[in-house]
Amino acid sequence: MSQDLLTLFWVMPAVGGLCALLGRQARWPALAFSAATALYGLILLGPASSGAWHSAPVSSPSWAFGIRYLLDCDGLSLSLCWLTAFLTVACVIASWNKDYPPAYWAAFLFLESALLGVFLARDLFLFFVFWEAVLIPMFFIIGLWGMEGRRHAAMKFFLFTFFGSIFLLLGSIALVTRHHAATGVWTWDMAALKGPGGLAGLAIFAAMALGFAVKIPLVPLHTWLPDAHTEAPAAGSVMLAGVLLKMGVYGFLRILWPVFPKLSWELMPWLMLLAGVNVIYGALCAMAQKDLKRLIAYSSVAHLGFCLMGVLSRTPEGLLGGSLQLLNHGITTGALFLMVGFLYERGHRRGLGDYGELYGRAPWLTFFFGVATMSSVGLPGLNGFVGEFMSLIGVARVMPRFVFVGVIGVTLAAAYALPAFQSVFLGPAGKASVSAKVTDLDRRESSLLWALCGAMFAIGIYPAPLLRVLEPFLLGLVPAR
Repeated sequence: MSQDLLTLFWVMPAVGGLCALLGRQARWPALAFSAATALYGLILLGPASSGAWHSAPVSSPSWAFGIRYLLDCDGLSLSLCWLTAFLTVACVIASWNKDYPPAYWAAFLFLESALLGVFLARDLFLFFVFWEAVLIPMFFIIGLWGMEGRRHAAMKFFLFTFFGSIFLLLGSIALVTRHHAATGVWTWDMAALKGPGGLAGLAIFAAMALGFAVKIPLVPLHTWLPDAHTEAPAAGSVMLAGVLLKMGVYGFLRILWPVFPKLSWELMPWLMLLAGVNVIYGALCAMAQKDLKRLIAYSSVAHLGFCLMGVLSRTPEGLLGGSLQLLNHGITTGALFLMVGFLYERGHRRGLGDYGELYGRAPWLTFFFGVATMSSVGLPGLNGFVGEFMSLIGVARVMPRFVFVGVIGVTLAAAYALPAFQSVFLGPAGKASVSAKVTDLDRRESSLLWALCGAMFAIGIYPAPLLRVLEPFLLGLVPAR
């Protein structure tokens, strides 16, 4: 694939962001450029799903210290690029009736551009530049257009993720420096870098893993996430949970596994323990929440732990299941956050006890929320089941005892998700209920949720096309026995 085609993928939304920022009717260029980017990604995804697609890396001449403009696109990065583009369109449509300034619409397009750059970059320095660029629009989305505690949440988000980025940068510099000392060649090419052994390799691995762990986030580095989700606007929560959290697991798959193949395998039991803690702790915290957004935020901690367990197994089933679950979580949790936003627009509350008996007043909202809830708990026939089941198979092949952690996590997911759905939509309305203010979804909102729930059914019933997209890269990470 030519350099121009890959460059166009991340430049297109950046240009759209400039048009939105400088124009008067900012929502229209935001919709046009986000839709064009999603269509472009879908065109690329079609040949990949049939196995007829191939990409070769494209690059510029070397800059200082071997830094290059190096892009490539395989099945994993392409699928995450399309998820980013799809959810950006969803955020624009979901915000359509709001009176936001041009900077709001531009921020989402700049965020999309930076995220696409993260997934396309194959030069480690370029990867870090895009990684850091993601923080800026997300910081403003939370801090300027969030709820009452938005400034505190935005600052906490920035400080935590910037702290992780420092370790990622230090680890990257140390990795490149050690590679130069061993080979005499300066390069930041991810495919060419090989991590050192011994304590130096362990230190570099730990530093970079810490940077990725903050973004996932792994317990105890997770405390920024509930506040960021609670205070962010609904569309901001969609991008935060739907895409930004995937960057951490993507870093493990894209960098740590290929660069440290032996060390990552040796550390697998300890990393698996951390992922298992995420699954249980996140679920238990979600059970204790009375705010819908905080409940979904803590459920994301649990679900990302499940994704990491799958990819840590380094088995074909686990790698495919964990990576597929990254996409599933983005679609399902994105839909849930959108619906909580729709509910808040009507009732101006998010508490579980603030609503009741909504199934009669808002049957379509009840239906879509029910589908997304069933997907979140892993009901067979929906997308969540496929990823979780394959991840558990992978874990069972290398660490059978941890299967029980996954089973407990799935059980706890039902224990917090189903009562929440029952309380809001099927349970009796209390005296302080605001259910009377709630109206059903309009055509714009219903169309958006039909697309998201349609994807849940499509992947749950026939996941083969997406698995074919993911297989070529992921199966190359399976260690030789």
